[in-house]
Order: sequence, then C-alpha cells, then structure tokens
Amino acid sequence: MAAADESKSPQGSQGSIFGASSPPIIFGGGGNGGDSGSGGGFAGVSGSGGGGFAFGAADAASAGSLFSVPPAFGAASAGTGAGAEGGDDNNADAAGGDPEAECQAQFKPVVELEEVAVTTGEEHEECLFEMKSKLYRFEPESNEWKERGIGPVKFLKHKETGQVRLLHRNDKVLKIRANHIVMPGTNLTEHAGTENSWVWSTWDFADEEQRYEMFAIKFGNEERAQQFHSKHAEAMNINASLGVGEETEETEEEAAKKEEKAKDDAAADELASKLESTEVKEEEKKKEEEEETS
Repeated sequence: MAAADESKSPQGSQGSIFGASSPPIIFGGGGNGGDSGSGGGFAGVSGSGGGGFAFGAADAASAGSLFSVPPAFGAASAGTGAGAEGGDDNNADAAGGDPEAECQAQFKPVVELEEVAVTTGEEHEECLFEMKSKLYRFEPESNEWKERGIGPVKFLKHKETGQVRLLHRNDKVLKIRANHIVMPGTNLTEHAGTENSWVWSTWDFADEEQRYEMFAIKFGNEERAQQFHSKHAEAMNINASLGVGEETEETEEEAAKKEEKAKDDAAADELASKLESTEVKEEEKKKEEEEETS
C-alpha cells in the first residue's frame, strides 16, 4: 500500500532517494523572482541574480565562476598587447634604432696607399687621330705574322717640335706595340684579300731599340681603314714640311758613298799589291837570266 501511495503523490512533493525533498533541477533555469538562493538550475550555482545560464558568458560577477571561459591560447588582453608593443619599441631603441637604416660605421684600412702620378709620355702631345685596331708584326725568322695586340692607334703631334708619330698600345696592359715617327714617303699597301687592313715598313722604337719592322694593322670595317689612311697621309705631309727624314736620307746616301769608296780603295790596294808582286818576280827573273849568261 505504501508503494501505491507514493505513486499517487504529486510531482512537487516527490522525495529523493535519500529521504529529503528538493525542488526539481531545470537546466538553464533561473530562480524565483531573481533570488539566487531559490532556483534549482545551474544558473543558481554561478550566483547570478538574473537571466538564464549560458556557456561562455563571463562578466565581472562571474569572473571566478566555475564555468567561466578562459582566454584562448596566445591571446592577450588590451592592456597586455599595448604593453607588448611598447616593449618591442623599447627593445628596438635599445638595439640601436631602425634595423633597416643604413650602417654608418667606418673602418680604417690597415695599409694606406698614396696616389702616384703616372706619366704616359703623351702629356706634351696633341692627339690628331685615335681608333681601336689590331696590330700585327712580321717575323722573318718564322716567316709569319704575329699578333701584337688589340688597342687604340694614335697619331700624336708634339706641341713644340710639331712632329707627328704613330703610337699603338694594348688595351688592358697599355704596353707599347708600335712607336715611330711617320716618315715621309712611307707606302701603305692593302693586305692581300682584305679591304680593312694596311701593311707598311718603317724604323720602329717600340722595344726601346731601333729596328726595321714590317707592320700590318686591321680595323673593324673599310670606312675606318680609309680614315686611318687619310690621317697617315696627313701626318706624312706635316713631317715633310718640317724636313723630317731629309737628314736621314743624306746620311744614308753618305754612308753608301763611303762604303763604295772603301770598296774601291780596297780593290785598288789589292791591285797595287798584285802589281808590286809582279814587278818583283820580273826583277828576280832578269837576275837569274843574267847569272846564267855570265
């Protein structure tokens, strides 16, 4: 009978298994009249005075609640972020300012070299012509052309004497490959099979000793070769007007005459010695004949 009575009892008076009666628990329900102590829902646990319970709801009153949501990993509050940015600025200032700024550090060299004035020997000359070319020199020992180098060829006019010389240097090392006065009467001839090169012979002083050389010079095209030819003729005319080469020609003629005279003198001496020997032999022969007759 007791079990039947219990089944008929109303819901509000239903007892617990421990014998004590308690109000029903409603998920998310609030208390009566906003009283935090009279509600049986989970909201009553948080101690909130009004409104239903919601996961993740956090305010000043529920900051220490059991169901309050902690900040996400790595997230920072407004105050913390501002402090972090301020710390980065302070670190940048302590490190020396803007890392992208140009370095102004100066380093003193271990060895200091002084500037040395370099003289080329062209300081007292005026350049009448300059053009890039390739120079060759004929080697009679091997009977072939040897390349001397690629570089500018110049006609230089001396400011005091007015004489014009030809100068050719290598591009990189600036070594002199041809250096001679443009002698009047020098004949430029085209190299066989080409229209942009010239061949000539002259006395040269490029190797610091005077030697009679045969040169060939080659240009990029026929037009540049013709410009060189015209400037070479102009240089010859300038030197001819100054009398360049006349003394050399007279000296060569005199030397030739002296050489011929020396040869003639030698031949005359030889002939005289032969005549003397012939006369001596004839005298000896006469003496022998006289001795025989006597």
